[in-house]
Amino acid sequence: MDLQLSGFRPTTPALSNRYESSRQSKPRNVLIKPGQFSYAGESEPPYLPLGWSPHTQPEGQLYFACESGFRFVTDAYMHNRTTLDRVMRFSVRLLKVLDAAQVILPTTIEVYLLPYSEEECGYYLADHASHTVSWLEEVDLDQLGIADVVSDSHLRFALEDLYWQHIEQFPSHRLSSLFMAVDDLFAVFLHGEADHLTSANSTFPYVAKECKQFVRVLESAKQKLDQPASVCIIARLWSVVARHRLQIHYAQERARLSREQQIISLPETDRGLLFAGVSKMMFGIPQAYAKKLDRLFSDEIVFVHPWRDFMQASREEWQQYLTWSLGLAILDVLCLGLSSPASQIIAQISLACCAMTLLSSLALLVRFHDAHQWIADNAATYLAASGEASPGFRRPALAFSAPKAAFIWAACVTSLQPLLWLERATNLYALAALVGLMLLASMPWGRWARKAYLALPRVSGRRSELEGTIQV
Repeated sequence: MDLQLSGFRPTTPALSNRYESSRQSKPRNVLIKPGQFSYAGESEPPYLPLGWSPHTQPEGQLYFACESGFRFVTDAYMHNRTTLDRVMRFSVRLLKVLDAAQVILPTTIEVYLLPYSEEECGYYLADHASHTVSWLEEVDLDQLGIADVVSDSHLRFALEDLYWQHIEQFPSHRLSSLFMAVDDLFAVFLHGEADHLTSANSTFPYVAKECKQFVRVLESAKQKLDQPASVCIIARLWSVVARHRLQIHYAQERARLSREQQIISLPETDRGLLFAGVSKMMFGIPQAYAKKLDRLFSDEIVFVHPWRDFMQASREEWQQYLTWSLGLAILDVLCLGLSSPASQIIAQISLACCAMTLLSSLALLVRFHDAHQWIADNAATYLAASGEASPGFRRPALAFSAPKAAFIWAACVTSLQPLLWLERATNLYALAALVGLMLLASMPWGRWARKAYLALPRVSGRRSELEGTIQV
């Protein structure tokens, strides 16, 4: 199709700014007319062109639809004369373009219009038969903010997601002509519930308890399909399902069957020798955190419940080490009063480590005070930015590890105090012998020697491994 679409710009329901609009209203004082909204009836509604009518989305958004002849829908405020003129001008222009190109669209299609200015208007086509959105020209995925796909069937899930977002935003004006496939949605959520109950790595976006609640909601909504609110919530859940299928490569050559499974070819990240060295100095904790963040952002996708569990566990860890560091700091302050210069130096070093634990814990708790309640979009935005600024999540891994590592260093340093006390109470040789025995016991061959010793036969009281009895 070679259409002259000058002034028309492809858009999608996902690019709507309805939840971020900065426009403000100015309430004013008015006079209530005698019997208004009662015996005197309502005021005459503002003028709209023939075939156009106002509707309200269940969340409260006013929109307008034309269902006589060619079908249009817009959330531009047509009670404003300038906006109305723009919508009508672009709708007439689009009809002329289609007529000139001899293009006849199916009656199941409605066209969304949103004038940006006198010269430019966003548009897309929503097809109620195929449950997809489309455009009258070739459009690049990046232009529409759609993720890359691996096949046409994979692309269809992206377009289905957009279609259901369209129905969610405009559910009130053609209730009888919509096919909502509620029974199919029932089956999807029942499977999602069972999948979470029987698997630790289910990819379904809702856990079993939430799936059960949604099944109850769908049972009620199915009985009220003539209500915009029911259509709205069903469409929202279908949108989630379509987006989930897009992310896991549903029905593709290689599908994601586990949350931690990687199916997209991405370059491997080398965290470098410096990070490895620092991680070893911090007892390997940063390396463990980096691997956890990698799993949470596998294939650059975030599943919200694992993220929330991770952040909740991290916050509890930071709070725990903050409390422990305060207790250890009190002990260090008491040790500062000892006469031994060595004990004072140890106490000072440990106190510095406790201060680092305290400060890093407080900083992390303030920075991520609500991260355990983030939605997937917020978590994905943070992880994407962190991964881009510090490949391999090196910076967040080091930051998350700081409280625990600093406290362990503080505890290790403080543990030298008893050795000093022992040395003063006995002598240097006894201390050296004790340290040597501790090192011997910690070595691999020392552990082997202990196991070998325990395995030696005894003269009496030998346990029979075959009979499970004590033989004398």
